[in-house]
Amino acid sequence: EPPGGDYMRRGVPRRGGKGVYFAQVNAGKKSISLDLAKPEAIDLVFRLLDKCDVVLENNRPGVMKKYGLDYEAMRARKPGIIYCSVSGFGQDGPAAGLSAYAPILHAASGWELTKVALEPALQKPQRGNDATADYMSATHAMAAVSAALFRRERTGEGERIDISMLDVMHNVLAFEYQEAQFPLKHGGPVMIPLRAREGFFLVLPLTDKNYADLLRALKKPEWKEKYP
Repeated sequence: EPPGGDYMRRGVPRRGGKGVYFAQVNAGKKSISLDLAKPEAIDLVFRLLDKCDVVLENNRPGVMKKYGLDYEAMRARKPGIIYCSVSGFGQDGPAAGLSAYAPILHAASGWELTKVALEPALQKPQRGNDATADYMSATHAMAAVSAALFRRERTGEGERIDISMLDVMHNVLAFEYQEAQFPLKHGGPVMIPLRAREGFFLVLPLTDKNYADLLRALKKPEWKEKYP
């Protein structure tokens, strides 16, 4: 972390003056604060490298190289290192140098627009605060690192991993992208939140058996012919 700590340490909600969201997503981790502008901090990073299996970083492309902490420099010190970079738009390409937070990736990928398409009452994307791009990118990074560790056990070789958060969101939206190219000619939504006296419930007759069970519960078996 930079001097002063990760900004999420001070984020809301707080308990006892400390950001509880940061505490939840970083439970079980140890933290240190380094000023990478100082040579002694860089030396400490390399001493830590000697004891670790994996390096994960989420800076903009080029930042780690500026400090002499890029993959090539670390591989020269430890050939078997697994080095994983997570960035908004990948390590190369026209948008590679741009910073990115989850809401930016949600907008760039079309994630927010899919919510509008699925909910006719919405006139525009909602002001969301979810971190889908963050969590899904972390999950993809974990899978890639796990595969690299498995490979290293057998070959002794390290690995360079490039996780683009935009690519991850493309994967998350696989159905929506395909449906946009090949629109459905019939059918309707099968995941419908309905208001009830004590809140909302979700109707999800996804399979033929689900649909039959729903009609049985509604005592409307004739709907099977009317709404096949």
